[in-house]
Amino acid sequence: MNTENTDNALDIISDSAALLELSTILNASTDLEFILGNVLLSCMGKLLVTRGIVLVQTGASHYRIRSIKGLRSDDFDLEYDLPEGWEHVQRVSDLRTAAHPAIREFADCAAGCELELVIPMRLNERMVGVVGLGKKITGQKFTSADMTFLESVAAVAATAVKGALTIEELRILNRRLDTKVQEMNTLFETSREMNTTFEPDTILRILSYALMGQLRVMRFAVFTWDGERLRPVLMKLPDFDIDTDALQELMELRETILFSERRPPENAVENALHAAGIHTVLPMLSQHQPRGILCLGERVGGGRFDTLELEYLHALANIASSALENARLVKETIEKQRIEKELSVAKSIQKGLLPSCIPAVPGYEIAAVNESSQQIGGDYYDVMRLSEHEYVLAIGDVSGKGIPASLLMANVQAALRTISPLRLPLPEATERINALIYSNTSADKFITFFWGILDTRAHSFEYVNAGHNHPYLLHDGTRTRMLDAGGLILGIMEHPPPYVSERIALGPGDMIVTYTDGVNEAMSHDMEEFSDERLADLVEQCRTLTAEETLQRIRAEIVSFTAGTAQSDDITMLVLRRSPQS
Repeated sequence: MNTENTDNALDIISDSAALLELSTILNASTDLEFILGNVLLSCMGKLLVTRGIVLVQTGASHYRIRSIKGLRSDDFDLEYDLPEGWEHVQRVSDLRTAAHPAIREFADCAAGCELELVIPMRLNERMVGVVGLGKKITGQKFTSADMTFLESVAAVAATAVKGALTIEELRILNRRLDTKVQEMNTLFETSREMNTTFEPDTILRILSYALMGQLRVMRFAVFTWDGERLRPVLMKLPDFDIDTDALQELMELRETILFSERRPPENAVENALHAAGIHTVLPMLSQHQPRGILCLGERVGGGRFDTLELEYLHALANIASSALENARLVKETIEKQRIEKELSVAKSIQKGLLPSCIPAVPGYEIAAVNESSQQIGGDYYDVMRLSEHEYVLAIGDVSGKGIPASLLMANVQAALRTISPLRLPLPEATERINALIYSNTSADKFITFFWGILDTRAHSFEYVNAGHNHPYLLHDGTRTRMLDAGGLILGIMEHPPPYVSERIALGPGDMIVTYTDGVNEAMSHDMEEFSDERLADLVEQCRTLTAEETLQRIRAEIVSFTAGTAQSDDITMLVLRRSPQS
């Protein structure tokens, strides 16, 4: 009896010495693999066990195998969910009947690998890991002293394991921080490069370099929204043949799609993308609004994007999207400035072609106005002296807007001032003007034109109307009729049907009101036209007014009629009136 007690005492002393030495070794290291290896070797060497594993906590109730002795790694799943449930050494056979299914699943795997005991490593009443041991090679059962020793080892190891886990987490965090800093520097540099250019091709080339160099993605495609649909702007997928119409539903994408076994394609579009080798689809946002999508193929060497890489990808896609949007806005601004400059030049041309002053005509009143709309049109009027008693009056409207219309109007003026002094019959002169316009314009350009010659000695006016709005003749102060004799508009046919002219006598107080379509087609707030009928009635109301008063009365009525709406076209009028006393 005394010998047995002596042996037990010696065992206790030996165990205590071994635990003290183990504690010293474990706490002197921060290497988790070293600590776990020594824990297993101590337990297995002391108890003559040939198989063992250690699981450590990686998250709440989540554990991963980090050390294995005497077993192959593919004998086990590497990760397990193990709820808090035991405080002491447990036999695997007992755990196979536990209430919690996760514990039973783990115990079944342990039993299949001939593990017999599991020992929790606990610190501050929380489990930080689990040690699993196989049977003794002697075939003997584990004694209560063995259990006590194992629990002591687990208690000693728990502190070292927790410390090593903390150090490991800090190292991982430091590596992630270093990676994050590097990525931030890369993103900053990439953003700087993208935002110092307004060339979309350059921006997309920088994006390509970042995807290939930083993330090892060689197959990718970029689609951007043009206001109506998604269009491919960068394609590094040689075999990509998906109808882009099918991609339109991805325009509202705001979350990343990662195709995997856990997340297979969910619809026809995703199936097509996955079949084309796309593994990841990201939204491209600018100002929090979808502007396109980025499709990525498999990485060189395989592997999935981790959380930090996905964050980098999102930032990169949004930087590229914002840069492309800025480039688009800059292009629009430049184009707007170009148009504004063109409009300014066109206005100068247009104003320069109009008479700086209207010649005084004895016995007659002439008044004219030209008010440009926001867009430059091709309205034109002219009053030119031919002889002591003959004057040319003309009004026209060139099709189109901007500089082309202004230049064509200059052609009309040049033709008129070149041909009028030839004193040709008015129809023949009109044909020559038409020929000059036809030879110098494209098929989509034409001119409505009304012109005539006032003879102050004969008190007559001979005119030709080439498709222009019919002027109104107020005759004898009582009758109004339209002047419609003439022919086709200028510039659409090289040899139109012959033009005809009409000569009318002008009595005292007679008045001719000519105008362009900016007058009769002026639009009200309710989208109603001023109309020919309203203009005809208004002209009759002006029978006692002077030419200038008539012009101002019509202008005032148009302003009142269009109140609240922008002027959509030039307003040009030319009014001729024989003085009542002449």
